[in-house]
Amino acid sequence: MINPQSGRVIERYKTGRRPYRILFHPDGKSFFVSSWADGAVYLHDAGNGSEIGRVRLGPHTTDMVLSDRKVPDDESGSRYRLFVAAANTNSVFVVGVSDTKDLKILESINVALTSRQPLGMTPSGLALSPDQKRLFTVCSDANVVAAADISESHSRVMGFIPTGWYPTAARVLADGRLLVLNGRGLRSYPNRGLPGPVRVPASEGGGGPRREYVGVLQTGTMSVIDPLTDEALDQYTRTAQRLSPYRDSSLDVQNLTGDSVIYSKPDKPSPIEHVIYIVKENRTFDQVFGKIGKGNSDPSLTLFDESSAPNHYKLAREFVLFDNFYVNADVSADGHNWATAGLAPDYTQRMWPNSYAQRRRHYDYEGGEPANTPPAGYIWNNALAAGLSVRNYGYFANNRKAPGPDGAQIDGVRDPALRPVTNMHYRAFDLDYTDVERARVFLADMQQFESSGTMPRFIIMRLPNDHTSGTTAGKIAPLSAFGDNDYALGMIVEGVSKSRFWPKTAIFVIEDDAQNGPDHVDSHRSVMLALSPYTRRGIIDSTMYNQSSVLRTIELILGMRPLTTFDAGARPLTAAFASTPNNAPYAVETPRISLTDRNSARSPTAARSARMDFSEADRIDDDELNDILWRALKQTEPPPPVRSYFSRSH
Repeated sequence: MINPQSGRVIERYKTGRRPYRILFHPDGKSFFVSSWADGAVYLHDAGNGSEIGRVRLGPHTTDMVLSDRKVPDDESGSRYRLFVAAANTNSVFVVGVSDTKDLKILESINVALTSRQPLGMTPSGLALSPDQKRLFTVCSDANVVAAADISESHSRVMGFIPTGWYPTAARVLADGRLLVLNGRGLRSYPNRGLPGPVRVPASEGGGGPRREYVGVLQTGTMSVIDPLTDEALDQYTRTAQRLSPYRDSSLDVQNLTGDSVIYSKPDKPSPIEHVIYIVKENRTFDQVFGKIGKGNSDPSLTLFDESSAPNHYKLAREFVLFDNFYVNADVSADGHNWATAGLAPDYTQRMWPNSYAQRRRHYDYEGGEPANTPPAGYIWNNALAAGLSVRNYGYFANNRKAPGPDGAQIDGVRDPALRPVTNMHYRAFDLDYTDVERARVFLADMQQFESSGTMPRFIIMRLPNDHTSGTTAGKIAPLSAFGDNDYALGMIVEGVSKSRFWPKTAIFVIEDDAQNGPDHVDSHRSVMLALSPYTRRGIIDSTMYNQSSVLRTIELILGMRPLTTFDAGARPLTAAFASTPNNAPYAVETPRISLTDRNSARSPTAARSARMDFSEADRIDDDELNDILWRALKQTEPPPPVRSYFSRSH
């Protein structure tokens, strides 16, 4: 409680965890607080802050609006209606509030676009019309606003209005116009000039030099929508449904090419029984594969070519080169959520810009923060629920400062479901620990799998050292760090391909995000590998895929249900897989550069790197790290930017 004249805090009241919105009761004597982490709304006495009511709703309760138009109620005569958005559901909950401050759930409003739609609408903002007969719900992940008639006791969804990218809030003006704030604006951009400074025209916000870092490329916009007629809302709804990638039939996807092993038929399971899912750190397609000599590549933007990445190049040539694959994420905070949960929760989306601008020195986006729990859990929760065996290498694990007496590297695991299936000798994110050592830990497990004749159906692994430590003095040099990551990947693929399990295995390799490199197509285009006896050898697959496509493919192979509307509606990697296997093993490429080179203290950028915190993924200024890497590896001024338009045709 703040004194508005002095600006001083004069009292503090305890409420639910991660309070999101505060709203006063019409009598002015009490107030409501929604709790992001508790999935509840609390009612407090305004005089002393004591809790006088509480109601449990759905997870991630966020925005609230209160209608002072009462509705009849058998118990109390009439009630005010408090509308509460629960972002981890597809619903808005309607809470009746009596004059005695009794709270009662009256109904829930389903704002999904279709009847069978999985979670992922992310209702997170609410607005009432001036006459309080219509409720507008901002559905952030669906890029729509749902319009509902609330003029009667029972609400009715009337339709949907398309918005910009990731709407976050809405308001209705007195004249009936609807204003919608879009957190990400209208589109994504290429970032060919990422390492260099860009002077932004006044028409685009001005403000002087700015680099083409993904965190600032997308700027918010506001949609202004004229007062709705029934005809206009019908047209908006048809447009919103057409733009949505999800259909109810997405859950019943069949074999798309006729001769692929990626299909969903209960009477015909996939011949692939084991999936290994490897997530790396922060690279674009051009930054790694720009010099591969085929596909849509730009060699001028390559930092890690075949000399430091011989296994990446060989794997892409021997199996499939994907030159139209995109990460859904901007940075590691949302990247690891997209990669493992099929969605970045609203907590992540709203908080990471604050963290990455270094206004909030806290990274809590990978387990441990209850407000960041995704709607349907993570891919390993999905696998365990399906009765599949799981093994974890490095996800949600807390490192020991020093190995234990038995060589254990992990002190604890942030997800209770992962603890029993985690290899405690496989060190989590730590750029001072080599990926080659991580590969050796995994390969030791492979020997045990061989001996026992059984291997987990789903294996998830972090392989992080392509992140690099910049040019920090004494740390592994960037090319050596990437070379270490490359050799480790090659060792893992070779070990699996020479095992008895290879004929029934698929390995998927992605980056969690693409923030640390330039790309001439789009700042989200990234590296992806699909490695299996069933992949079509030596082809280029230019189908547009993203991280959700990889999740959907894994789910189809292993017979799992989708996590969210994103992977449910994603295009699987069907075109990259054939029905006839080629069981030839992979031969690892030995390093062509030293993996032990360390940065010199005399490097021109050493002091800048030394100021960065590399203890966890993305506690550093990624924009500055990009500039450092370019100057260190290219030894030139960064290139000028190129702007273009990136869209989807219908």
